[in-house]
Amino acid sequence: MKYFRPIISKVFITAFLLFFCFSGLIFAEPNKPDENLDGQSKINRWTLFNSTDEQIRIDTAVELLKNPSSEARQILLEALGTADNAGAQASVCKSLRQFRSFSQLIDDKEDFIVPLMDIIRGQNAEVARLAAQASLIFTYRQIKNQLEDIAESSDLGVTARKNAIYALQIYPDKEAVSELIRLLDDDNEEIASAAAGALQEWLPAVRDKKLWRKTLKDFEGKSRTDILRERLLAQEQKIERLSDEVSLWQKKYILSLDNIYQATTDENARGKFIAENLAFAHSSVKLWAIEKINMWRKSGKPLPLEVFQKPLIALVSDSDPVVRLATTKLLGILTNVNSADALFTQLKIEIQSDVKTEILVALAHVCNFALSPGAEVKINPEIRIQTLQIASEYLKDSNPVAAAEVIRNLLLQNGLEAQKVKPYFELIANCFRKADTEQVKSRLLEEMVRLCGSDSFYRTAAGETFADIFKQAVDDANSQIAAPAVVGFIKVDQAGAFELLKQKGFTNHPSAKIRSELISAAGQIGTIDDLEWLGPMVITAGTEDERKQAADAMMNIFQYCKADVLLGWAQKFARQAKAKSDEFVVARTRILFETAEKKAEAEQNKRLLFSVRFAMADFCAETAIYDLAAKYYGILLQSNPDPNQASDITAKLLAVHLYSGQIESAKQIVANFLLSADLSPKAEITGVLDNYFTANQSSEQSGQTFAALASINISDRNPRPFWSRQLEIWKTLVKIPSRTSVEPNVPAEPNTSAEPNTSAL
Repeated sequence: MKYFRPIISKVFITAFLLFFCFSGLIFAEPNKPDENLDGQSKINRWTLFNSTDEQIRIDTAVELLKNPSSEARQILLEALGTADNAGAQASVCKSLRQFRSFSQLIDDKEDFIVPLMDIIRGQNAEVARLAAQASLIFTYRQIKNQLEDIAESSDLGVTARKNAIYALQIYPDKEAVSELIRLLDDDNEEIASAAAGALQEWLPAVRDKKLWRKTLKDFEGKSRTDILRERLLAQEQKIERLSDEVSLWQKKYILSLDNIYQATTDENARGKFIAENLAFAHSSVKLWAIEKINMWRKSGKPLPLEVFQKPLIALVSDSDPVVRLATTKLLGILTNVNSADALFTQLKIEIQSDVKTEILVALAHVCNFALSPGAEVKINPEIRIQTLQIASEYLKDSNPVAAAEVIRNLLLQNGLEAQKVKPYFELIANCFRKADTEQVKSRLLEEMVRLCGSDSFYRTAAGETFADIFKQAVDDANSQIAAPAVVGFIKVDQAGAFELLKQKGFTNHPSAKIRSELISAAGQIGTIDDLEWLGPMVITAGTEDERKQAADAMMNIFQYCKADVLLGWAQKFARQAKAKSDEFVVARTRILFETAEKKAEAEQNKRLLFSVRFAMADFCAETAIYDLAAKYYGILLQSNPDPNQASDITAKLLAVHLYSGQIESAKQIVANFLLSADLSPKAEITGVLDNYFTANQSSEQSGQTFAALASINISDRNPRPFWSRQLEIWKTLVKIPSRTSVEPNVPAEPNTSAEPNTSAL
């Protein structure tokens, strides 16, 4: 409406005046017009002198300047010369100021020199400044004498002289600068000070007055071009100083806001404080409030949306693009705030490209949330459709990545017919084909992959569109492109992609991301054949994450394998664990043995079950898991093994007890053995004890073990001469003094079981 107001007012005024003219009435006004003016001139004069709308007065003065008639010129000069109508004077000055760059369009412009100088000579400083600006339609030479007379006249008041100094200050002329320099020596200190201030527009003042005066004199001798260049530099420095001062005060104000905010402990009061500052006049304060909302969100505490939702959404249409951008980014995260209408309204009128892009992205996020099942926020479905159209047109060439992101967010949820969706997928595909940078291609592939994900309602249509792109892009030399292509290929056709990628050797691809995708697929659909490439990864993979992922995938495959397969892999891992002392492999091997045991039990294969437990016991003994090793050796002895195996198992059980410090259990095993036979030097148990005492000479534990074994009671009816000789040998190994005799053999109580006592296990 503001654009039509001047026209409406003019029409109204014209009708009003014509009515009185034709009715023969005398038109009364504060400034009585010349009776010789025609009807239109009377209207223009009345408007210039009496309208309350400044813009209408200025427009009228401009029309009069364009009019070559003497009546038009008479009205303008009368307005400049009136002493009791500052509004008319100001309007004519402002209209003249508009002609500065094309003053040749004003006929006989010299008519305005005297009235403008008269205004400068007057006491109204505000109108005088406008007159000085209007005088720029003349060259300095044209008004030099009049202007310098005013500036130098001691008979005039200080206000008039200062008006002239302002006019000299804004004139881009060497002679004007020279006059200001002369005024530095004026007898009136106020005038000299005003001249010095004006000269600072040309050269920044320095503390040393003498040096500054010398610089000014040198400056006076420069060419007009050099002088203008110096003024430009001075203005730039002034702007920088002002900017620094403004920035300093802004920082102080923001700091005070922070202090108040931190001192406010009540969250309701904090929310209101933020809301108040969202509506503040200055952008820096609004941005502070926006950042505080973002920090509140990141803290995980519930946001009091009812307090600042309305003022926040209002900033979507703020006059400052920086504020609009920050607001839009935040609303794109706060998808539970119903900002769709405000964002969409601003989208249609936004002219700042970066802000418009961000509005599209944010609006797509909000729509995606609102369209998801169970969302409380509801939007007009038409917003989704129109945003899709705008994104496809506005961004497809300038920012295809943002376009793809917007389209993806708008098409993750249901609500559109399939035939209406596919053209947008084709748009993304075409953008990929035309993309000329690897980064853009990579980002577009990532968006395609997400559209093919399980959370995408139209994933089937997306897969049909993108399948060939994925299949071709997996062979790209750049892993940034190949990796998302592999992900997409597997999502679209998991089984087919898995087999093809294995044939291409992607299980050893240099990209960890690609290997990870293959491992993940193997964990879901892999077979016994895939164990062959997964197994080495568990042992040699460069990262713990990849090792864990490969091990997990193998365990998933093992669920569908028989016990003998599990036993074979457990034994492979056991050898690796022993060779490298790898705790990760040790833990996985133990789980694998336990799983193999359960499968053998389920298969009711006693022989295989015995082999699993035997291997498990050996593995635990070798990796110092002594309690579990003792448990399994005990179970093996109770399962009535072959006699040859029984002696081996008994010896291994004895070793486990010896090295785990279970002295009484070790003693019981030896005592049980001695009940039935003497301890031959070649017996397996003898070898275990020899190795133990040899490896642990002079240790406290070996001394205690020897004492326990020496205390075993031997019956006189069943002497054990080999045993006695072995004790003498071991006594020497553990450094027991020779004068200490071995306790005499006392008949042992018979054990009710022929098997070793495993109660201590």
